[in-house]
Amino acid sequence: MNVTTSYGTWNNHGDSSNLSVEATIVDAINGGDSDWRERMETSGALDRIASDYRDAIDNALPEGISISGDEFIGLHHTDPDYTDEIGDFDISEAIQGIDLFEIVQKHDVDA
Repeated sequence: MNVTTSYGTWNNHGDSSNLSVEATIVDAINGGDSDWRERMETSGALDRIASDYRDAIDNALPEGISISGDEFIGLHHTDPDYTDEIGDFDISEAIQGIDLFEIVQKHDVDA
């Protein structure tokens, strides 16, 4: 059994202006007109964007750290599988390397 701990929240590592991944996505598309934003929501595109963005975040994290809801969970330093790579990993930097707008464009209802 793995011993896990919190590594912080989305607000700590992902976006200090928002409490959730989904709120960050909504802010990112806020520049679009209201009809387009409504079509994005009603078509399910926002859900698909959130799913792809969360997958990209998980893929950017090392084994031993993951995003669960709006919290980053990882191996506790007492866990036998814990490594220095996990302890030294910069979650914020990994997230900054993900292009959210590329994911939004992939699911754009007007594309």
